[in-house]
Amino acid sequence: GAADHFTRIYQGFIQARPDLDEILRTNKHLIMETSLASELQVLAMQLTRIAKADRRTCDFTFNSQRSALAEIVASFPVYRTYIAGCETSAEDARYVDWAVEVAKKRSQAADTSIFDFVHDVLLALQAQGKSEAYQNAVCAFAMKFQQYSAPVMAKAVEDTTFYQYNRLVSLNEVGGEPQRFGVSLAAFHRENQERARRWPHAMLATSTHDNKRSEDVRARISVLSEMPDEWNRALSRWSKLNRSNRRKLEMRLDTGYAPSRNDEYLLYQTLLGVWPSFDPLSSPDTRDAAGTPDAAGLAQLSERVEAYMLKAGREAKVNSSWINPNTEYEEATRDFVRALLSPESVNPFLQDFLPFQQQIARMGAFNSLSQVLLKLTSPGVPDIYQGNEVWDFSLVDPDNRRAVDYAARHAALRAIKALYANEGAAACAQHLLESLPDGRIKLYLIWKTLTVRRECEQVFRDGDYLPLKAHGGHAERVCAFTRHHGNETLLIVVPRLLGGLRGEQGRPPVGETVWGDTSLELSPERMQGKWTNTLTGETFSTQEAPGKVHGLALAQLFKTFPYALLRAQKTEG
Repeated sequence: GAADHFTRIYQGFIQARPDLDEILRTNKHLIMETSLASELQVLAMQLTRIAKADRRTCDFTFNSQRSALAEIVASFPVYRTYIAGCETSAEDARYVDWAVEVAKKRSQAADTSIFDFVHDVLLALQAQGKSEAYQNAVCAFAMKFQQYSAPVMAKAVEDTTFYQYNRLVSLNEVGGEPQRFGVSLAAFHRENQERARRWPHAMLATSTHDNKRSEDVRARISVLSEMPDEWNRALSRWSKLNRSNRRKLEMRLDTGYAPSRNDEYLLYQTLLGVWPSFDPLSSPDTRDAAGTPDAAGLAQLSERVEAYMLKAGREAKVNSSWINPNTEYEEATRDFVRALLSPESVNPFLQDFLPFQQQIARMGAFNSLSQVLLKLTSPGVPDIYQGNEVWDFSLVDPDNRRAVDYAARHAALRAIKALYANEGAAACAQHLLESLPDGRIKLYLIWKTLTVRRECEQVFRDGDYLPLKAHGGHAERVCAFTRHHGNETLLIVVPRLLGGLRGEQGRPPVGETVWGDTSLELSPERMQGKWTNTLTGETFSTQEAPGKVHGLALAQLFKTFPYALLRAQKTEG
């Protein structure tokens, strides 16, 4: 599927075949040998003391214990276990079993019994029937180990691998897994039902102070997964256009160029993600008629992207690093970024890049709006990171710590409320959808949905979650579910995978030409009747769809606005 296609594109462009699991393991070893070496030393000493106290294990050497520990940490599949007071959950035991098995297979040691010893210490099995002092030492070691595996994982994965493996960088997010190329609708609903049951009040965050890219940047970059062929063609055009801007390095023994193909691949995704959306909220018009930012806008963007590429290059620790910066490589990369974003009247790269970027930005905006509505209505407590009330195209810190213009956001919300009061919900929503690039449509969705959350507090606090089935030509392109509590039912519908929807160019994904015969099935009795879309004020009635199923036709539901937060109208009884 898309993942394999993308892997081929990535490998073809960088002319290498990186193995993600191998990279992760190598980077964990790198961190344990450098920034977290002394902590590993302390752990190994604690383990040696435990080994010395038992005649079956007293012959294990310090070095063999240290290297067994390092191999187990490198193979650990999660950040940490949560063993407390020598009590181990089945889940934690599974993680330890797995890590020890993998480490044992990879080990060069002739005697692998040392791995069984570490396994039994980590799960406190080693302490059974022993003296109190020995038990305490084992439990203390198990606790210390989990405080070590977490920072190794964070530094090796988030602060190293995430800058080396660039196949589709919207997946390289804290808490994400670059190897998982999206999830199915069924899996999404399953996770939500699980959350509703087990953690209904856990936080739902899409941007934080700690993220690698803000929610709107990721929503844009993810669009590439729907159009791999166009992406591949764009890459080959751009790398040809920019070939002369790469610099041959004197210092390198190999025929090294800067930026490397891998950094160039990262840069193109980054530019697609952070390209400024025309934003009348915070700036007067800084674009010409063709939508290109003016010289000042380009200079500002260039400065941000140069700083990001410098940080990314050092975090990756391949061509440069914080400890040992390679200034020649870094300067060449900086000049490459500047050449791509030069305000010259003839910049062939930008002429080719902008139309592609605008297409991505448009689909990315709809991805973002779907994400906002899902976050604000799924089981959990939604969190909105500062500035993300409208479009926010920030990268990792310090980029996402820039000052937020709250005055502009207050003014935008006042203007939205005035428009809403004068023209009504439907006209207001449509008007904001037509001025998509200014980001007020996102603010509108947040405002309206939070209002519903306040009015239907119980539904969001304790309501159940029921996935809905769609039928028809675009059944795969819609995600719908209900939240229900007491006598209140809400129905949430958002579009997805809009790349394959062939609406008119530049029009929102609305109406019959787009949605055709697609409909939602509403089978339980309580779902039949009248509904109001709280986002537009429109009302809908369930109809008998073909096959005697009660449902709602998407051509109707998304006739003018492609998002629905429906509230069941109460029947007078």
